[in-house]
Amino acid sequence: MPEVDVLDEAVIDSPPMVVYKAILDEYAGVTHWWMPYRESKPRGDKPIIREGAIFDVTVHGTVTVKFSEKMTKIVEAKSIEVEFAGDFIGTGEWIFEPTDGKTKLKFQFNARPKRLSFVLLSPFVNLGKRHSNVMQKGFKALNSYLSKK
Repeated sequence: MPEVDVLDEAVIDSPPMVVYKAILDEYAGVTHWWMPYRESKPRGDKPIIREGAIFDVTVHGTVTVKFSEKMTKIVEAKSIEVEFAGDFIGTGEWIFEPTDGKTKLKFQFNARPKRLSFVLLSPFVNLGKRHSNVMQKGFKALNSYLSKK
């Protein structure tokens, strides 16, 4: 099966703790700064900042992508590790690095498509590039959202 392994990054004009909290708020559905591209809703009754919390995610674009993300490891203001299940299966890691009062935000995505149409189209469509496009839109939206706070 084809694999998507991409690292996306951007510098966000806020310190790591602020960026970390904004990412958690977006996962929890408290904020919606990543819309119309990506939305997340918590599943079950686990608090957002706990390992084991599961979120249902929808990515809107040319094709709608649906999956769940389970938080597998959280290190406050440093990293969040997740596992994907659904249209893609694999792992992801958010990394928050301080840099001159700002944050170098990285997201490492390592997954493979599970939905048959994605598997069949993967030789013709650059899934990593499509993932990166959504991530870069999210980074830009996050920076804009935090600059208004």
